[in-house]
Amino acid sequence: MTLHVRRVGEQGPDLVFLHGWGLSGRIWEPLASRLKQDFCCHLVDLPGHGESAPGAAGLNNWVDEVVTAIGRPAIYIGWSLGGLVALGAARRHPDQVRGLVLVAMLARFIREAGNDYGMKANAIEATRAGLAGDFSTTLSEFLMQQVLGEPGAAKAVRSLRNDLIDQPPAREGLERGLDILFEADFRGQLAAVHVPCLAVAGARDRIAHPDGMAAMAERMPQADLWRIDRAAHAPFISHEKPFAARLREFITHRVAGAAE
Repeated sequence: MTLHVRRVGEQGPDLVFLHGWGLSGRIWEPLASRLKQDFCCHLVDLPGHGESAPGAAGLNNWVDEVVTAIGRPAIYIGWSLGGLVALGAARRHPDQVRGLVLVAMLARFIREAGNDYGMKANAIEATRAGLAGDFSTTLSEFLMQQVLGEPGAAKAVRSLRNDLIDQPPAREGLERGLDILFEADFRGQLAAVHVPCLAVAGARDRIAHPDGMAAMAERMPQADLWRIDRAAHAPFISHEKPFAARLREFITHRVAGAAE
């Protein structure tokens, strides 16, 4: 299977952008437009999302498909579900990942004994059940949860809804994405991730709690935490300009410095 990848920019370090559940690589286009003069941005449609066919199920298969589609070492930027794929790439293909930017994601998304952060399992199952009923409403409600509490919520909602309307995902891809959110657990592997990492947390995030992201970053040898005070689950949309500036700084000083 060949994933659909848009490339924005022709020079500089390669950046791989991985979107969240239900959306597509197009959600990164405004950010990529700020970076295209200095970076080659690869906007990936994950399996069953955007213009990519569903392909094989399972996080490892998704990871392998993304790494194969890119075909070169790069810096991986993953948001929410895409963060799990990015982290998986760093574990399965460390020679292909020069740096990580993990945005609004947790090493374990399901709240349970021993994990005080993330979503309740019944919330995931309710979303899954909703897909079989009112598909459009279920997606819209999930997207709305991602921006609650942000001062720029209206802009974020427009971006999310426009992406959803223009490129609705396949139900099979959505269900497999929920399986990954439900099953993935990187908590025991964080200490083995030895690439520079920037963990970006929204202080008002109701899905990936910033304290959960802080706990994750503390267990990673080369991770820094950036907590954005007025952001929720989509800080690269609500705080696009400072996000782009911080990303440039991370690549210039942390990733390039580590390679010297």
